[in-house]
Parts: sequence; structure tokens; C-alpha cells
Amino acid sequence: MTLTATLFNLADERGALPDTVTARTSGGGCHVYFRHAGMVSRAGSIAPGIDTRGDGGYVIAPPSLHRTGERYAWVKGLAPSEVQLAEAPEWLRKAAQPKRSHPVPVLPANTVNAWQPPDHDGLTETQVRNRLRETSDPKHAATVERMLAGEELFPKGHHDDNLWAFISYLRFKCPEASDATLLRLLGPSVDAMACDDHDARKAAGVLQRVNAEYAASLAASEQLAAALGSAGGPRASSAAGPLSSGEHPEAGNWMAAPGYAIHDGVTLGIFKFTDKGNLSPIAAAPINITEAGEDEHGTCYVTVRWLHGDRERSETMPRAKVSGSDILELAGRGAPLTSSNSKRVQDFLQAQEQHSHASLPRVRIFTHGGWARDLRSFVVGRQVIGELGRVIMPGEAAFLDALTPAGSVDEHLRLMLAVRDKGPIAEMAWAAGFAAPLLRLLDMRSMCLSVWGPSGAGKSAVQATTTSVWGRPSGLKISGDVSSAALQGELARHRDLPTWVDDTQLTREHMTSLIAYLVGTETSGARATQTGELRTRKTWRSLAFISGEKPLLQVGGAAGAKNRTLEVCAQPLGDVALASLTHQGLEKHHGHAGPLFILKLMARYTNTDRLEELREQHRQIASKMGTETTEQARYAALLVLADVLARTLVCGEEELRARAAALDAGQAFCVAVKKESRETQTTADAAYDFIMGFVAANWSGFSQPVAFKRPGMVLEEKDATGRSIVAIFHTTMQEIARDGRFDTRQVLTELVMKGLALKEEGHLTRKVSVEGKRVRAYCVVLDDVRIEAGSTPGPARDARRGGGNS
Repeated sequence: MTLTATLFNLADERGALPDTVTARTSGGGCHVYFRHAGMVSRAGSIAPGIDTRGDGGYVIAPPSLHRTGERYAWVKGLAPSEVQLAEAPEWLRKAAQPKRSHPVPVLPANTVNAWQPPDHDGLTETQVRNRLRETSDPKHAATVERMLAGEELFPKGHHDDNLWAFISYLRFKCPEASDATLLRLLGPSVDAMACDDHDARKAAGVLQRVNAEYAASLAASEQLAAALGSAGGPRASSAAGPLSSGEHPEAGNWMAAPGYAIHDGVTLGIFKFTDKGNLSPIAAAPINITEAGEDEHGTCYVTVRWLHGDRERSETMPRAKVSGSDILELAGRGAPLTSSNSKRVQDFLQAQEQHSHASLPRVRIFTHGGWARDLRSFVVGRQVIGELGRVIMPGEAAFLDALTPAGSVDEHLRLMLAVRDKGPIAEMAWAAGFAAPLLRLLDMRSMCLSVWGPSGAGKSAVQATTTSVWGRPSGLKISGDVSSAALQGELARHRDLPTWVDDTQLTREHMTSLIAYLVGTETSGARATQTGELRTRKTWRSLAFISGEKPLLQVGGAAGAKNRTLEVCAQPLGDVALASLTHQGLEKHHGHAGPLFILKLMARYTNTDRLEELREQHRQIASKMGTETTEQARYAALLVLADVLARTLVCGEEELRARAAALDAGQAFCVAVKKESRETQTTADAAYDFIMGFVAANWSGFSQPVAFKRPGMVLEEKDATGRSIVAIFHTTMQEIARDGRFDTRQVLTELVMKGLALKEEGHLTRKVSVEGKRVRAYCVVLDDVRIEAGSTPGPARDARRGGGNS
């Protein structure tokens, strides 16, 4: 029987071939031409010796000459000019379809496909887009981006096979998405291909076939799981039914996916079904994705759970890590992952997540403390107030532990009130613990509250009261001997909470002048890592409560730092015994008042859209605060408002009485702040007097042309008003500043502004010539009257008036 006869016999069995263009070959065979319908080039696809030619193939067409001397020729009556190309019969098209790596499962006739594409989406469009982008296949990733951009999906000549594969990817990736949504996403890209054979109608038809295959795959998986479960064999899913005899008792606690099993009849693990129905091991222990969620920035997170020995462990991590090489980080915690099986485990986790996506619990993820963007939740340590969620702040276990409530609620409140009632400064310090969360609600920047004075005055006790509102004081205290980078890190961790900085007398001189500025910037600077990359910038919103034996703003500071700083010199308790009892008691009883305050605040203001009412209360209180600047009045009013709210919401006091008591304490506090501000304003002048006193006492060293150890020298130049200028060398100025207990940088900055010192090109020092060498020195305008009174007349005075070396 010739091959031509074989073809026509097949046509008699399966369906007649239509009249279409046909050619005779040089060897007595024939070429039958049909319209292109996705067929591929494959040898023996119809029957032995009968091949197909399609994508990527070619044939010799008439009137080509074969090497035997015979020509290819059209069959009479079936030439292109005599007959139209016909559609290939269905049985012929099926035989010549592309070979798939995952064949569609063939189900028994009584199998019912329960799954149907949803009429309404189970995901938002943003979630659909994020899900489609989560792939480790670069080919699909590139196609997804082209589809989302409305660009042409595939190059010419590769539409049919690629369209089927890509639509299959869309459906298997997003089973919760409706057909309408997938076709809407596909529409612009299908139109961009400008292919008559692959238009929107074609895409809809392909999606219908893919839906049937997806339903068949799920049905096959369920049927296989049921069969294996009844036989006591491996289970393909935790929902496959009750445990059978001989099955591992813990297999039902784990989820699998179509084509996978958790138990192979002997041990637990991850196993994949081969084409022959056998189980191939992937991992030596089960591993699952058990939760999914997003943070407020839209980043996807999943919780990965695995079995390590006889213990279960879990980790919540960004979804992107599970899809990439970062998943190997879990190997260090006992996850069944190695460099050789990580890709296969990732494929399993992706399939398991998609298979169980509708039933996975959804959880809100929080990556920083304080208020969420929508004000519906507030994070304190590991506790989320307002809604359910999980806190992800790695590397901060000690800090999170310190923010855990402990002891008695009533005893905690009693200890705090004993300190609060000792005076207005102690009361405002107590209110500062509740003021930090109000910064966000009132749209205010971070602030500093500074209480300074001699040791034993109870400063640390009132600070402990402030931080005990949220947690254990000793675990939240920061030493004053801290670098700027470390302080920025602590401020970022204390977001919307008070930050306790103690013992600033230990702080390096230049750092003291920067603390108020660092707090107020609310954003860290850009720093490079060892690899040259930039570290993520930290942000914060905090009330920094600072104490020490010297003022924070030693010379008043510039307006910006002064406006956001409330500073007093006081003995807030004046009772050593009470301070000691407060420290001991708050270590045992703490962390109860803050969460209660937030709950009441949410119920009264944030959840009822009454924030403007709260802001109006703040404005009214600010108008009654007597401070040096308007901005200081706003921060003083913040403390008073916090005092009112804490008295009413936490202590249960009547509102009118609470407001009157808080206003009295706030106004008395403002008097102390204003007094401190007036005194620190004159610190620069006092420092200038101290410098002049030193110059007068050591005039011979400044005025003589030659000296054994020169502290400085008088310059020939004059200032704009004709006054003399003295250059003080760096080591001498350090000695003067140490004896006078002032900050050199702040003092010289103030003196430059007052016209009592000179600077050069942004430096507070200038270059002067000393015996032929150029050195830098602080140049200060001389107080002629002071020098005249403090120095002896005669040659020294004449030398001063005549000038020295320049």
C-alpha cells in the first residue's frame, strides 16, 4: 500500500479530506495543502511516513525539478488557480498540534469538572498585575510586561503556539480572575499584533480551551488524591480526606498541589509525580506557604512554614524572596533547601500557593512602629492596636521585648500619678509620653523636651515615667554618649513614641549642639555601604526627652532648633526616695497606659473623622501659652493637650476639671521655659566676656612680638568699626571653652552673627601668619575697654594699639 493510499484510508476512517490544493511529488506521493491552523512540522505525526509541515517547516513546490529529473506538478483540478485552500479536518489538526511538556490529563468519562472561571474577580486589578509579575521564567516575565504596556506580545510567525502557552500561564497564575479581566488585559496587545488569524475572538477561544484544561487538571488531582488516600498511599493535598491506615499521622497538616504529594507511603517530604505516575523526591521535609499579605506600600509577603526534625518553624518574608535565590536564607534555620533543590522547591511553593490561594488566610503586614498611613492601626512592639496583623521588624528583638506590657495596670497608674502630681514640670514630662502619638494627628514635626540640672534632682525618674507609658524604661533608655547615626537609628525605631536620651553630659561637645537638629530633620542622610550602595534612609516622628547636667542649647541655638525645643532647668521631683521607688516599681509595672490611650483615641477621633476638632482644641490651647516664639507655644500646647487627653481617657477624670489642671501646669511650665530661654540668650555674651577676661589676664602673651608659648596674637587689621582683632590659637580656645563650660562652635557662630568674631570662607577660623607660617586661629574682636582695664599701661598697651605681626 502506497503512502497516498494510507492517507486516504485514514480519511475513510476518521473523516473525508476536503477538496483543497494538492501537488504530486517526484516520488509518486502528494502534498495536500490546508489553511494554517497552528500545525507544526513533525515526522510521522499522522501515520508512519506521513508528515506535517507548519511553523518552521517547508516543502518543495511545483514546478521545481527533482534531482531524478522529475518535476513537482499540481494535480489536475486541484491547482491553486482551480480550487481554494480548505480548512484542515479536526482529526488532522489535533495530530499536528505542538507537543506540550505538561499533557492535559485524560479523565474517566464520569469525571465532573467542578471548577468554572469566576464571573466576578476574587482579586483587585493591582493584585492581578502583581501576581502575574511573580515568575522566575524570564520569557513569561517579558511577555507580561509587554501585555501590561499594551505592546505586541510575540514576533511574527510565532503567534499561535505562544498565545496558547501565554494564556495558559495567565489562567494557572490567576484562577481567581474572571475571563473578562484576562481578556481586557490581553486586548491591547492582541490588537497590536495586527494578525487576522489571532484577534480578540481567537484569544477568547483559546482561553475557553485553557479553562477546560485547568478544570480537568484540578479534577485529576482531586481524583488521584482520593484514590491514593483510600489506598493508604501518598496524599496530594491536605484536603483529600481522612487519614487512612498506614499513612503518616502528620501528613494532613500540610498542603500539596496538583502533581505533588506530601507523603510517599514511608516518609514526609515533597514529592512530584512523574509521567509514569511514580513519585520523585524534591525535599526531605514538608514546606508550605500558609499565609499571604501586603504591607501599606503594596509589597507582597508570605509566611513559609516547614518541618525541622520534630519541630515546626516559620518565617514571614517578602514574596519576591520566595521566588528568588534569597529563599536559601531559610536553609540556615533548618528549611529543607539546598542549592540543588531550591528551584524545584520554589516551583512547588508557587503551585501550592496558587492551588490553595482562595483558602490561604490574609494578614496585614507592618514593617515599622507607630501609626499606619490610614490611621486605622498603631504598632507598639509586636502588638498591633486597631486591627489584626503581623509585625516584621527583624534584628530588633530586645527593643520589641521592652515594649511588652508587664505587671499590674492599677499599680502602673499609681506609680505614674505619684510622679505627675509633684509639680508642673513633672506633669508635663508625664504628658510627653502621650504627646508623641499626637504629632502625627496634629501634623507637627518632631520636638525635643530638655530638662537639665544637677544629679539627684529626679530627672531620670520623670523620664522613666514617660517611657513606662509604652514599655520597660531600662530597655528603652538611650545613653547620651551616642553617635549621630546611632541616634538616628533609635529615633526611627521609636516612631510615634517618646525617645529617652539620658546623661547628655557624656555627649561629645559637637554632638550636643546637633541633637536638636537631628531630631527635627526627621530623615537620616544618605550613607554608603561597603559595597558602594546607598543605605535605606531612616525616617522618624518622635518626642525626644533629653536630660543632663548642662543645657542642650547652651547658647540658645539658631531659631530652627530653638523653636522645636522646650528646655528648663529644674529639680522635677526633689525627692530621692520617691525617685528610687519610681525606678524600681516601673521596671515591674509598665506598658499598659499607652495601648489603652491609643484605643480610646481611635474610638473618639481617628475612626470618627473628628481630627479637625482635635486640632482646633490644640490651636485654642496654643493661644494661651506664653512662650518666646509661636512655634514653642504650639509644642507647649501639644503637651497640655496630651495631659488633658491622658487625664480623661486613661485616668477617667472629668473633662472640665482635667482641662483646668492641665492648663495651670502648662502655663507654669511655659514660665520656666521662657526664663531658661532668656538666660541662654545671654550665654554667648557671657562666653565673650570670659574670652576677653582670658585675653586681658594673658595680655603679655598676645601683645609681645615674641613669646615662649604664645596663646595668640593681635592682628594689624581692624574690623568694620575700627576695632582691633585678636587671633586665638586652636589649643588656647579649647582651654578657654573647657574652663568657661561653653561650646566653641555655638559660641563662635553666635559671635559672628553679633559681629564680635570673623570667619573665612565658611570656616569659623581664619589663616594668620606666625613667624612665616600660615596657621588657622579664631579671630575675635577686642573689647578695648575690658582690655584697657585688665591690662597694665605702658609698652603692652602701646604694642596693642600699634598692632603686632600679621
